[in-house]
Order: sequence, then structure tokens, then C-alpha cells
Amino acid sequence: MPKESFVEINGKLRYLDPWTESTHLTFTVTKVYEIFETPFQTVDVFEAEDWGTVLALGGVTNVTDRDESGYHEMLSHPALLAHPNPKKVLIIGGGDGGTLREVLRHPEVEKCVMVDIDGEVIRVGREYFPQVASALDDPRAEVIVGDGLAYVEEHAAAGDQFDVILIDSTDPVDAAVELFTERFYRHCATLLGQNGILVPQSDSPTFYLDRVAGVYHTLSEIFANTRMYLGQVTAYPGGVWAYTAASQGIDVAAAQDPSSPRIQRLEPELRYGNGEFYRGVFALPTYVRRALDRQPAHPLTSLSEDPVLKGF
Repeated sequence: MPKESFVEINGKLRYLDPWTESTHLTFTVTKVYEIFETPFQTVDVFEAEDWGTVLALGGVTNVTDRDESGYHEMLSHPALLAHPNPKKVLIIGGGDGGTLREVLRHPEVEKCVMVDIDGEVIRVGREYFPQVASALDDPRAEVIVGDGLAYVEEHAAAGDQFDVILIDSTDPVDAAVELFTERFYRHCATLLGQNGILVPQSDSPTFYLDRVAGVYHTLSEIFANTRMYLGQVTAYPGGVWAYTAASQGIDVAAAQDPSSPRIQRLEPELRYGNGEFYRGVFALPTYVRRALDRQPAHPLTSLSEDPVLKGF
């Protein structure tokens, strides 16, 4: 845990989540549940005014009671609704269980494999976020504590296939760095085949537009159809989060149908998303469109110094 995460300000305990070196999200902490370190990351679990229970990994907010549904619903449902028959789904990361919960809202899904490298995140999810972790014991779920990168490589080499792969990772630091590489995405493409869909969480367009564009450009080199979309996650940097849907055979944006029986059946269970909303999230603000339209010399070339793209 970074020493500066928990600090006392004006007689109250605060938790500082650094969005950048100069900008922090500040929680007012009412109770600390656990502070510990695993072989992979620091884990902080606490209660905060306005936010409920909070899980921070590596000093960065990962899950809050207040806004977890926005992230988990957005990562999961556009791809699952776009696929004509998503029977087999793979989640890399997602140890809190929220993405798994959303995937298993779809009765078409017969099996969902979740691979998270840190078993302590799964334990914390069960103990402190029971509403998020509610599907971890579903009979359709296979929960694996292990290296997601190795799992994808091994199963791609073995010729296995998935209909949808969701990358529910932390930011590209520490153990998650390899989950943002071209090599990893190419193994995912092998696992998916022609009509499979990959969706990695793709970071903050407000503060890390170069990362967002880097994911998009890398996937565009591998997949025939690559579409970015945005959603609100208030506790993440800038409050807006990016996701990239990639497929060889399916345009995920064009496949959103608010009148379909599947979304109409799903809507009453959702807190954040609905059919009309999922159709609209692919309409991007101008500064994001410009970043995606500008093909860098290298997929990870920084765009942040471009006067057109810096700020909005």
C-alpha cells in the first residue's frame, strides 16, 4: 500500500486515489476492514462516506458499492447482446465477481470461465461485496486462480474456442501489463475464431487518452471490426471509462437492437444499462474520435502532447 493512501485531513481519515500526480479522488473513510499485500498487489478494503464499501488494488479504486454496476454492465452486455448465441465466455481478471454476475444474467451462456491471478481478490469479493460476488458459486461458473495470460496462450494452442472474452483487468501496471499487449490480443483472437467478440476495459479517455487510443489501434491491426464505446464510472479517473469491442465477423455497434427479446428480458435486472443506451454508447465525443482517427507511428505512441487532443 502506498504510504500516502490513508492520510488524516482535518481530523478525518481519508483515502487518496491518485488519478494523476496532481489530481486525486479523496474518500472520507469511516471504517477500515483490511490492509494487506499479496505477491501481486496491495489490497485495501474500507467503508467510505457516499460510496459504501470500497476495494482498492495497488492504491487505485477497483470496486465501490455506489458505481460498480456501471462498469460491470458496460464491460459485459454490449458484446453478449451482439453475439447471436454466446454459449461459452472467458473472463480474464474480474476476481470481485461483478463481470461474472453480469455474464450469467444471460441464459444462453452455458459456461463462463473466470481466471484471476490473485485469489485474495476473490476472497475479498465474497466477504465484503456479496452482491457483486453473487455468481461465483453458480454451477455454470468455473473460477480459476491463475495466470490469465498463460491460460489464454495454452488454450489457444490447444484449439479451444470461446464466444466472448472479457478482459476485466486493472490498469496496465504490475501484473496487468501483459494483458495490454499485441501478443496477448492475438492469442485471444485465436481463441475466438470468426464470430467471437473480445472486449478489454480500455482506461480513461479523460486522463489517459494515449492508452485508450493504443488499445484501439492495436486491436484494429488484429480484428476486422473494432469499435470503441464509453460509459460512466464515477470513481475511475475522469468519471468516464472506455471499452473496445473487437471481432472478425461482428460489428458490435451495429448489432445493438433495443427491440430484441434478449435485451427486453435483461433490462429489468439492470441498474445502469438498457437497449437504447447500449445502442448510443458507440457515439464518441470529438476528442476521442480524433485520437482514434489519428494512426500513430506505433500503437502506443503518446497522443497527449497533440494540441488538438490535449484537453477538451
